[in-house]
Amino acid sequence: MMKTMTAILLIALSPALACAGRVQPRSAGPAGLPPGLPAEPATAVVTSTVENMHRGSSADSDVVSQAILGTNVKLLKKERNAGGEDWYEVETPDAYKGWIIALALRLLAPGEKPYASSGRVFVVSSLVANIYREDSVTRHKPVKVAPISAILDLVGEKDERWLEVRLPCGTPAWIQRGEGDIREAPWVWPRRPVEDRIALAKRFIGLTYTWGGTSPYGFDCSGFVQLVHRMSGISLLRDARLQFVQPGLEVVPGGEERAGDLVYFGRAADRITHVGMMIDGEHFINSKPSGAPGVQIDRLKDDDWQRIYQGARRPK
Repeated sequence: MMKTMTAILLIALSPALACAGRVQPRSAGPAGLPPGLPAEPATAVVTSTVENMHRGSSADSDVVSQAILGTNVKLLKKERNAGGEDWYEVETPDAYKGWIIALALRLLAPGEKPYASSGRVFVVSSLVANIYREDSVTRHKPVKVAPISAILDLVGEKDERWLEVRLPCGTPAWIQRGEGDIREAPWVWPRRPVEDRIALAKRFIGLTYTWGGTSPYGFDCSGFVQLVHRMSGISLLRDARLQFVQPGLEVVPGGEERAGDLVYFGRAADRITHVGMMIDGEHFINSKPSGAPGVQIDRLKDDDWQRIYQGARRPK
């Protein structure tokens, strides 16, 4: 199992196995935006399986979040760093901002619809789904890996097993039907009951902790609960400190926590640094950064957690 996951990770992150035939970003004008869109932010789509978003225009700067394959982003600024690399400051659909290297993006032409925003699409439900250059798992290694919640343009159906998709870079490819579901775009995740949210969260138990992580390749605490809730039809902000004061979340009195509530931790109410989700009246699931780092279940009343517990919020 470890060898399999390692191989998948290499496919996802290796530049040599990146999207073949990727359309390179067009050069930007003086304002840092593509020509023809001087007044509005331009848009692009992420072509990598998982791409880090940085605080600045360099891989040496802090990671603030991640964007996954097929995510449509706004382009805010363009910058060429000291190493000669082109980077874009982007804004993801959850209004979070960070810098992504240009090679991981395909800029959309003026008037072009966002990727996978109309017609039939394929929504990935496997934790990770291999994508192939042809309808075979044996002839060639996968050309791309799509993480859970990725939405791909659907081109056609060959048979009961194989579907043809168009990758964000424009390359045709093949994915197995059992890796997800065919839907109509624009796809909106339906509201799921608490029991389904808990079941979804438990699918990630054992996956590692990664600062800024938003996918099965590694979650941070808020990236984990954000994904679970996004796939359950509930919109959460990216950071735990922002979620704690987010409108639309009901304050839960201490001692009244129940399954589905979000629990927040930090040195003070204005210094929230961690979040998890209650799975019953006593335990919560979270992506923990220390000890045995990763997605796991902990007991809320344990002394270590109670010392930094700041309260619970309930999605309305």
